[in-house]
Order: sequence, then structure tokens, then C-alpha cells
Amino acid sequence: MKTVTIVLGDFNGEVEGDVIGVDYGAYICVLKDITMMLACGDFDSVTPDQFQAIESYANETIALNPEKDLTDFDYAYRLCADYERILVVGGLGRRRDHEYLNVMIAMQDSRVEIVDDQNRMQRLDAGTYVINKQDYQYISFLIITPGFITLEGFKYPLTNQPIKPNDTFLTSNEIINSSGTVYLEEAAVLMIQSKP
Repeated sequence: MKTVTIVLGDFNGEVEGDVIGVDYGAYICVLKDITMMLACGDFDSVTPDQFQAIESYANETIALNPEKDLTDFDYAYRLCADYERILVVGGLGRRRDHEYLNVMIAMQDSRVEIVDDQNRMQRLDAGTYVINKQDYQYISFLIITPGFITLEGFKYPLTNQPIKPNDTFLTSNEIINSSGTVYLEEAAVLMIQSKP
């Protein structure tokens, strides 16, 4: 699966596939000794010395005008049309406005997976999914479009349950063993896995 990791800020863990460092996230790549396919952003969050280091770690650098209609992340995301999986790290926390935009993009595109030390989130469209528990104790679903959901292998199982946006009963469920199965008919949801 062709994967790109977009680094927006500090993170623990590994990058996968090609790497795009965005603004200060590009400097995080420098600190972690990660070579970037691309560094982009207006770079208003880095010093001139940090920017010079970023250029030495990136195969290509695109400096954006600070006065633009897209956030730095949105710009980077739009460059990823050819990727099957877009892993976003360092995209939660800090500025709430940017955090919400990042989540909004994940809600629109099932290729986007946002991961931080505490959470993992990804859009699931109609279909069948085997979800691995990993280190995540809790799992919640925010409904994007209406339909039906079945949960097997969960503490609170459901069978062909009608769901619609703004339903809140799909919060804080748990996968019983190592994995659970989610069946979505017509519906799309944002799945959020969280550590305790």
C-alpha cells in the first residue's frame, strides 16, 4: 500500500513510506534524523537556522506565502492524491482550530489516519472491518452519514443498529479480545481508538 506520513508536530513512533514535513513538523523530522521527500509550509514556526537544517533534510522544500487560503497541512494533504494511505502524526493538540481542521479532513477521506500518543482516528465507509485492539482500550464512533452498524467482539455489541449524525451512544466501547468486527451498511463513521 503506497503510504505517506505527514509530520505536523512532535510525535513518538515511526514514520511509514514517504515523509512530508510541514512547518515545525519538518524541523521535528530534522531532530529525529528523518529524511523528507518534501518539506512545506510558511515556516513561520521555525528560526532561520532551523529552516536551513530543514532544507538539508528535505529532497524538496516549498516555502508558502503566510497569507494564503489553505493551512500548511491542507496544502500538504492536497499533494497526496496518489497515495492509498495518509498517516498524519503530530496533528492533535496545541492549536484547536488546526486540530479541528485536521479531524475534518480525516472525516472526509478514509485514506487519512491521524495518530498521536493517545489516539488513533480514521473514517470508515460502508463495509466490513476487523479492528485490532492493540494498546487502545476504548473505541468510539462518530456518525458522519446515517445507516446501520453491527459490532461483534465488543463489550457493547450491536446488531443492525440504525445510526444517524449526532447520536452519542457509540462512545467508549471496548474490544473484548484482540480484535472486533465492524459492519457498516450505508453509514460512514469516524472511528476513534483511545488509550486509557
